[in-house]
Amino acid sequence: MTIKEIRGMKYPDDYITKFFFKENLHTKKGSVLEFGCANGNNISLFYQYDYDVIGVDFSQKSIDDANYNLEHIYDSQGSSLFVCDDMLSFAKKNKDLEVDIFLIPNVISYIKKADFIEFLKVSKENSLFKKDAKFFLRTRTKKDYRYGLGEEVEESTFLMTDNITGEEGALCTCYDEYELIELLKKYLNLKNIVISHLDNQNLQNGRVLLNSDIAIWGNIS
Repeated sequence: MTIKEIRGMKYPDDYITKFFFKENLHTKKGSVLEFGCANGNNISLFYQYDYDVIGVDFSQKSIDDANYNLEHIYDSQGSSLFVCDDMLSFAKKNKDLEVDIFLIPNVISYIKKADFIEFLKVSKENSLFKKDAKFFLRTRTKKDYRYGLGEEVEESTFLMTDNITGEEGALCTCYDEYELIELLKKYLNLKNIVISHLDNQNLQNGRVLLNSDIAIWGNIS
């Protein structure tokens, strides 16, 4: 398949790529689980380096696109390894996956903080990842354009009513760095933490908006 034939995003997240090579994951093999896998653009990097992969996304269209883009990824029973499910629901239904790499890029901004905390608890209790698994998270900070838009449903969480980014009706939850680090240390005992702040201007529907993200990776212990 050529790049122009890929449905949706063409390349992996830039900080997923940094994480992959800076942690020397290209020299290893193992298994990876990604929540919010979209069209498989991140998973494809790991697959090209012979990792066993599982992708989970709430959108059936995204799962359809992932299956189209990576139609050769199936388990030993011939089932697709892209699953349409809510991330918390998947975590509750699956046990002992014990993956080597646990990815949650660009997804927790769409759920409430209490659901994120429960997700972390359940994922650990159900052994979705191995001890000392590599962990990656990317999400929005409170400097992001979306912060404060729409109806505040709880602290730092808003139901977006502005559709300039195409997210009208979605939740937007934003975090401070210290808050995320506290949660990840408490519920995953995250060690060897690397933090990157990612601010950039993005042209959307004729307006220049500030996107503000934080990327965090480390080892679950």
